[in-house]
Amino acid sequence: MNSVVAKLDSAAEAIPARMRSATATFVVFAGTIFLSAFLLFQIQPLVSKFILPWFGGTPAVWTGAMLFFQLVLFGGYFYAHLLSKWCTIHQRLTVHLSVLALAAANVAWGRLIPPESLRPQGEAGEIPLIQLLLLLTVTVGIPYFSLSATGPLLQRWLHDSLPGVSPYRLFALSNLGSLLALLSYPFFFEVQWGVVAQASIWSVGYVLFVVICACCAIRTWQLSKPATRVANEQAASVDKSIPIPEKITPAVASLRDKAIWLGLPTLASVMFLATTNEVCQNVASVPLMWVIPLSLYLVTFIIAFDHPRWYPRQIVAWSTLVLLAFVIYYDTTLETVDQVANSLLGSTADDSIELGGLWWLQASIYFLTMFAIALMCHGELARARPAPQYLTSYYLMMSFGGALGGLLVNLAAPFLFNTFFEFPLALMTAALVAIVLIWAGSSTSKLRWPAVGGAVALGATSIVGLLLDSAPSTSTHNKTVHVSRSFYGIVEVMHRAIGDVDENYTFYSGTIQHGKQLAEPTRRAIPLTYYGAGSGCEVAIKFAQARSEQCRIGVIGLGVGTIATYARSTDSIRLYEINPKVIDIAQDQRWFHFLSDCRCKPELVLGDARLQLERELKAGGSQKFDLLVVDAFSGDSIPTHLLTREAFDVYQQHLAPGGLLVVHITNTHLDLFPVVSKLADQAGFGYRRIYQQGDLDRLLYRNYYMLLSKDETFLAQTRDQIDDLPDYLRHPRNIPLWTDDYTNLTALLR
Repeated sequence: MNSVVAKLDSAAEAIPARMRSATATFVVFAGTIFLSAFLLFQIQPLVSKFILPWFGGTPAVWTGAMLFFQLVLFGGYFYAHLLSKWCTIHQRLTVHLSVLALAAANVAWGRLIPPESLRPQGEAGEIPLIQLLLLLTVTVGIPYFSLSATGPLLQRWLHDSLPGVSPYRLFALSNLGSLLALLSYPFFFEVQWGVVAQASIWSVGYVLFVVICACCAIRTWQLSKPATRVANEQAASVDKSIPIPEKITPAVASLRDKAIWLGLPTLASVMFLATTNEVCQNVASVPLMWVIPLSLYLVTFIIAFDHPRWYPRQIVAWSTLVLLAFVIYYDTTLETVDQVANSLLGSTADDSIELGGLWWLQASIYFLTMFAIALMCHGELARARPAPQYLTSYYLMMSFGGALGGLLVNLAAPFLFNTFFEFPLALMTAALVAIVLIWAGSSTSKLRWPAVGGAVALGATSIVGLLLDSAPSTSTHNKTVHVSRSFYGIVEVMHRAIGDVDENYTFYSGTIQHGKQLAEPTRRAIPLTYYGAGSGCEVAIKFAQARSEQCRIGVIGLGVGTIATYARSTDSIRLYEINPKVIDIAQDQRWFHFLSDCRCKPELVLGDARLQLERELKAGGSQKFDLLVVDAFSGDSIPTHLLTREAFDVYQQHLAPGGLLVVHITNTHLDLFPVVSKLADQAGFGYRRIYQQGDLDRLLYRNYYMLLSKDETFLAQTRDQIDDLPDYLRHPRNIPLWTDDYTNLTALLR
């Protein structure tokens, strides 16, 4: 009897010990997955930023890098699926530890930062996508691949170690790590350190990850014995701090389940990317605007996969339909609200409410709609998850859907559509999905038909509104005469003020005007917008021309070629432009004639200006510009590699003795003066600032220039013209010198 009691006491004491062991195991696995996700989202902006000056053209570099990371992520998930399907537990552990060791050696060797020998040279760099993909593969391919595979593999290892534990909540935790990395990079890491220092910190974090992951592998090896698995399963079932499996779909997935695993993440990915493009191009050109939608996108994963109670299907589906209608009829709704509010308050024209003019309100509605759609997709995706032993195939399909969405938006859509038509297509698809969910979620037949009828009516109204909104404008006063799209965004030409004295053609890149020309032949030589009489551009050109009968002018950023109107027959002008669509528009004489009417023959150079200038130095020496205008910063996508110490070194070498460097720093959201003033001081330039308030009656816009020179005569004869400059722009903030290693747009936000 005493021996039986002793055995019972011993068993009772063993249960808490096993509980503690199971809890510790879960915590270690959770921490490893969190760290891997954090590193995964840190390396993307870090490496992309480093190679930016090598390839030029911010949109193309980021698009190509994102394509690489999505494809490697899918490759990592595919590798995890193969290991889980075809290998034993011990084989999985051995193979993945070998991959981790290889990746750690790659990082320790210092290949995270690409050597100068891998920098594109000559003609090959003019087609950057293949070079970019190969460069990323050589430098971060293996570490990123190993990190990509870690999430699904560790969840499978956890299931092998603790069969009674649900691994799916670890997916929510991994997205929390991704979210923290996303938010910390632009607001902390980028501010505190240069790219090389960031790479060193990341490398230390990666080595730490490999060590902890190896510990997880060893622990899995220990716990994979049948007797140990049973004991830990019992302990996990007792320990309430460890998540237990919720209700999931059958172990063998049906074709319907697989369609859900692929289709829903594709829709969510398209919606996220399309909304980002739509807001940045057509609502507000605010730097770092991509951070908000990507953060919300990750939050939907966290909510959906943490626990089913956070995803109320009917509420989310109905909210999606209501928000869809609000987005589609946004202008009409806000106009009505403004009229009613102003009528009730008795507001006059001077103090009237104009909610429709608040860009942040419109952006918020767009992002909230994207959030609802992504939550709907990811919530249904979480409901359709399989038994843990099939989770790698589940994640494989999910990652393929995300990558497919990226391919559709970044590669297919620019070739299929002239506008961001994938945005209304995604909205219409989301409306149909919401209607199906409302049908499926109605508890009784009595409620089903009224609910579905209302949902169909709301969805149909939204779809009709989308189709009408996508139709060409019928206005007789302003017409869109051209729209085209490329990796660099949407460019548009509008025929404006038709029939008026100021009838003109206006060129847009996104929402930003980049040039305008009067239609009347006798007046079309008049420079408008940012380049008119009294602008810093005109002041600099007139000074250079007064000093030389044969002035050599260089321009970075073509627009519609307005600056060419200042060139005399004895001058020469060389214009650099990265976007071939812009060159096509500027040369199309149906709309613009600045280039065709130029009194000298303009030289047009296609490609990233800094790369072209560097190649010209190597090939034939300096261009010896009397005047070099850097005019590439008025949009939302600031090419920071044109505003670094290394870039200014290149500009200096291309200037003739006493030449002028003119930097156009007009920008709605950024104060670029601190950057340029630091660079000027470092390079030994003096500078003058010229700010014009603008005159809309003369089609002249607010413009702000910095004129840099080492010529004492110019500095003595030219004074600052900043009487109308807002106070917050008068004095430079104290920021570090920008280099290829360190830039920080966040510090420049107004």
